[in-house]
Amino acid sequence: MITFQVIEKIALTQSKAFKEYKPSWDSTLFWIGNRMFLLLMHGQTPMMNFKNDPFVNIHLRETYPDITAAYHMNKKHWNTLYYKHTAISEVFLEQLIRESYEIVFDSLTKKQKSMLSKRF
Repeated sequence: MITFQVIEKIALTQSKAFKEYKPSWDSTLFWIGNRMFLLLMHGQTPMMNFKNDPFVNIHLRETYPDITAAYHMNKKHWNTLYYKHTAISEVFLEQLIRESYEIVFDSLTKKQKSMLSKRF
C-alpha cells in the first residue's frame, strides 16, 4: 500500500533532497536546491505531483487510471498520482519519483549544482 511515509522515504533517499511542509497548502514539498521535484497534497484526497518527460506523461495518463494531468501545475510536464487506493507497485512509484528528481536536478545550472555539493 502506498502511503505518505512510503513516498517520503523514497523522496528523501534522493541525493541532497529535503522537504518542507506548507501549512497554508496542507502539503509537503520535496526540493533539490531551489527547485521542487515532488509535491504531496494531504487533504481528503491525497495526491502526489511529479515531473516527467511530456511524451512519457501522455503514456502514463493513458495507461494508469490513477495518474492524471497535474493538479494546479503545468500539465505538460507534471502529473498527479492519486496514491491512496492506487494499484501501482512501490518499485514503480520509486521509478516515478527518481525520474522526477533527475529531470529537476538536470535542469539546475552548474553553479547551483556546485552550491549543493558545498552546502551538504
